Amino acid sequence: MSQPAGSPPVSPSVHARLAQVRGIMTDMDGTLYIGGAAMPGAVDFMRWAEAGDRQRIVLTNNSSKAREVYRDRLDALGMPVPLEAVLTSGDASAEWLVAHTALRRPFVLGTEALRAACARAGLTPTSLADGPDCVLLGYDTSLDYAKLTDACLLVAQDLPYYATHADKTCIDPRGLLPDAGAFIEAIATTTKGRRPTILGKPTAAMLEAGLRRIGTPRAATLMVGDQLDTDIALGAQHDVLCALVMTGETSEQMLAESPVKPDLVVPDVGALLTLLRAAQGD
Repeated sequence: MSQPAGSPPVSPSVHARLAQVRGIMTDMDGTLYIGGAAMPGAVDFMRWAEAGDRQRIVLTNNSSKAREVYRDRLDALGMPVPLEAVLTSGDASAEWLVAHTALRRPFVLGTEALRAACARAGLTPTSLADGPDCVLLGYDTSLDYAKLTDACLLVAQDLPYYATHADKTCIDPRGLLPDAGAFIEAIATTTKGRRPTILGKPTAAMLEAGLRRIGTPRAATLMVGDQLDTDIALGAQHDVLCALVMTGETSEQMLAESPVKPDLVVPDVGALLTLLRAAQGD
């Protein structure tokens, strides 16, 4: 097997799996861009991913923003995607609740975008006073004390309790910011340690939602991301080829110390594109 000049080393088995890739699931923040800046090679990578008979979607554990926000951001950076190719953990969580439970009236600790995702899937976001049948926690950038108090009271009553994701931090040009995992810890402190069932990355609920949209089998699908405990764990836990890019939250030390290991480590998506082209003869 010949290697492109300057590309990272890749085993023959991974090279063979790259040759079979027809569906690509790509994280966004820290993988395709940070803030308003595209990562090296990201535009070319996304153009290649939609060419030929390949399919691609972008996905995020950030349930605080509407799908349209991500579509528009990618479009402004030269990486246009259709709205149906954007998957948030809010969409995946709401779809899972409809498919796997009889619960239809969640108390939503989240933004309007998460409430809209619930309504789109057939759920009815419900206030504490109107008697919700479960709690769904997301990354709530509109969080206030009253909303947090209501969530704690409901969780303490043993209502079924779910979260769109458990990321403790999210990446930002200013640094790391508190994410849904920080809210989970606050509620656990108040409710004698009660914790939710997670429905976003790296769980099967998120993977299944992605595969429904992309339409490729696991053996022909590639997961690309910058976080070990979400993006890479999704691939590692569910038999999907996974590539870690070193443009986001993961440091060399974190990678060395983590029990979660990617199939492939690349500096950025541009380097990954070089390997995919070599494997697929492009």
